Amino acid sequence: MNFNIIDTLATYRRLISAPDAAMREAIFRSELVAPFAGVVNVFGGGDGLAAFAQWGMAPDQFASEQGAHWATILDTLAEHGAWQRAAQALERGRAAFESYAERVPLDTITFALVLADLSHMPLQRGYSGFGGIPGWIMTIYGEPDAYNLERVEGATVHELHHNVRFRLFPFNPIHTTVGEYMVAEGLAESFTAELYGADKVGYYVTDFDEDRFEETRARIGGALDQTGFNEVRGYIFGDAIAGHRGLPQAGVPAFAGYALGYKVVQEYLKRTGATVADATFVPASEIIAASRFFADRTSSR
Repeated sequence: MNFNIIDTLATYRRLISAPDAAMREAIFRSELVAPFAGVVNVFGGGDGLAAFAQWGMAPDQFASEQGAHWATILDTLAEHGAWQRAAQALERGRAAFESYAERVPLDTITFALVLADLSHMPLQRGYSGFGGIPGWIMTIYGEPDAYNLERVEGATVHELHHNVRFRLFPFNPIHTTVGEYMVAEGLAESFTAELYGADKVGYYVTDFDEDRFEETRARIGGALDQTGFNEVRGYIFGDAIAGHRGLPQAGVPAFAGYALGYKVVQEYLKRTGATVADATFVPASEIIAASRFFADRTSSR
């Protein structure tokens, strides 16, 4: 497992200082879009610039007044060593899988810490990530603050874990179940907790409405085998986000699948003594069964 780390700090500096729109577009295409052409192709191909725009990233964001806004964000991230910390997190994540190196069929992973307008995302906390397609990872920042700047490493290893897990158990939008998606998120955030501490776990786990715990456990427990990408995402992201995206609502609170996935994996690790790296090679159905999270109503919250 090797990393091709894109120097996006330098790229964004060039975008901000570019003399005109044509130069900005050329830089954006060659230094940001091109390294992630494989991701664009998985999402249907076409103009990579258009795909990035859908993800809240565009060259014209770095012009005039908008450019000044992003320059401030860039400076904040740089002052907090975000790029160096993300690179170190990748190395720490790789080390966690060292004993399994021959069983992880990943050669080179392209990584970039990128800036994006996340204002269109409900319930977001100024940062995000994408690692669902093995071979590519983005750690994404929109509005850095004290909360999310502490989670550069956690967000990065979360997405690295997705790369490994989905290479071993490929994600299929048609056939992947609620249980499989839930466990994937639980493993990824448990990787964060294992490497950086439970206090660095993300809001999509910690902000779960515990007053709805039993209700949510029952709903998700009865839908573990549910398939269909739209339906599955309703359980994983919860009603607020599902409604915003026009997806079927499952009657569960925000980020229900993330939060319960984390609880399931934590219960599994406690009962088995496994590490997250060990558990990465275990099918979701086995993790759920061994956790007894849905069978044993005395499982901890």
